Amino acid sequence: MTTPAQEPRTVLCFGDSNTWGFNPDGGGRLPHDTRWPNQLEQQLNRRATSQAWRTIEDGLNSRTWLLEDPIGAAKYGAQYSCSGRSGLMTSLHSHKPIDMVILALGCNDCKDYLNLSAEQIADGARILIQDIRSALHCGPRERPDQTPGIVLMTPPLMVSTPQSRAWGYEGADRKSQAVASRYLQLARELEVLAFDVQKVASPSSLDGIHFDSQSQPAIASALADLIAKT
Repeated sequence: MTTPAQEPRTVLCFGDSNTWGFNPDGGGRLPHDTRWPNQLEQQLNRRATSQAWRTIEDGLNSRTWLLEDPIGAAKYGAQYSCSGRSGLMTSLHSHKPIDMVILALGCNDCKDYLNLSAEQIADGARILIQDIRSALHCGPRERPDQTPGIVLMTPPLMVSTPQSRAWGYEGADRKSQAVASRYLQLARELEVLAFDVQKVASPSSLDGIHFDSQSQPAIASALADLIAKT
């Protein structure tokens, strides 16, 4: 009688267009093997000594923490909700059991027409962290009643470009820096892992918002280092 194969550990990557893999040159979506969530899976498995890992990509263009943004989703026909909170619980239950959740939101919340302060954006992160902790039986396979580990990832340090301003990111260069600082404070307060992507990679100068293909390996490697220590 053969021993059943051990199920891999699961990392849910829940984010916006930088998790989806938006190509800053306007060429659509970066290739599967290029995108950081999929490179993260490879990096974690290189470091694994026993149990394997798998990552789940759940990135959505224009996704925020809490707010609807029909303006941001207009180019997609405004066919879906931009609120991360409205989709998080479904995603958790769709992909459970889950060992780790990477929350990679806040970029779209920096749009000037949403009028959110850095503190208010961080409060959105606080609410979704609480939602993960209240989700029923979504934790690891061995302990589904246990909360998955949580990584709070900062938005990129955005750059003011004609394209970013056209998308509504006036002043987002300063705000994204303030948001990152608030995230680090919140992570310490709530005792979750913090990942400051601003220290690892910069968005492309083409649009000032999105990471290009050259940035993806650095993001994946730094995240793998962080997760592998848990």
